[in-house]
Amino acid sequence: MLEGDGDVVTGWKNKLQSALANVTPAAALAKAHRKMAEPQEEPKPAG
Repeated sequence: MLEGDGDVVTGWKNKLQSALANVTPAAALAKAHRKMAEPQEEPKPAG
């Protein structure tokens, strides 16, 4: 790993996401990241 050969990924969800990222086109990854990085709307107060 010190030579940049690989990464350690823990957790099965993270491993799945990492594996899918390796086969997903860059444009699709960018679109998904953009959606996750957007600020979320504030919940409206009840009442």
